[in-house]
Amino acid sequence: MYIDYKLQQGTEDWHYVKNGKIGGTRAKSVMLKKAIEDAVIFDEIMSERNTFFNYEEGFTSEAMKRGIELEPLAIEEVTKETGIIFNEAGWISRNEHHGHSPDGISICETIGLEIKCPSAKVHNSYVRANAVPLEYVYQVVNFFAMNESINKVIFASYNPDYLLLPLFLLEIDRESTIFTTKKGSSLISDLVIELNNNVDNLILKIQDEEKLISERIQNKLKF
Repeated sequence: MYIDYKLQQGTEDWHYVKNGKIGGTRAKSVMLKKAIEDAVIFDEIMSERNTFFNYEEGFTSEAMKRGIELEPLAIEEVTKETGIIFNEAGWISRNEHHGHSPDGISICETIGLEIKCPSAKVHNSYVRANAVPLEYVYQVVNFFAMNESINKVIFASYNPDYLLLPLFLLEIDRESTIFTTKKGSSLISDLVIELNNNVDNLILKIQDEEKLISERIQNKLKF
């Protein structure tokens, strides 16, 4: 596991590092029942690997701006609540094809932090469900996938205007059971194995396809 503490998230360099790789946001895209070659993520990753990187600053919504502004405060609140000090990092690598952009990692590099700063309505739904939201399950799993040394991930939702419980925390370890659908659940440890296998399979299939196309070009064959 390699941790880049100097890389700043949101910068052009950060986007370049992430280009053509599976990260936390994309992790869910490889957890499929169908053949990986038929998945949208296949062409997405393969095209990025074979296209000159061209950075264009994307649209930042008001909700995204709010999250960016509140995240440092949220980290402070998590530290007050847990006693754990977290460092910022731009990118954590499992290998050259698979990584994660953490919201924080403990100074001992064994505890990950995933933070959301949603609206009061969304935050309320998280508090009521008392579970990692389905849309973020594989971000949590992906953090564990980086290395076996990651033994815990803290999921935090923070809304300072929500009086009942401004900071909602869940601690997940490798033996935790987590809902992946409304009715289905799995062990984190099993999901980590499946995720890493799927990512590795995706890259192997893409490399095979790249080799096939290169051979076609060399042999001057028509597509």
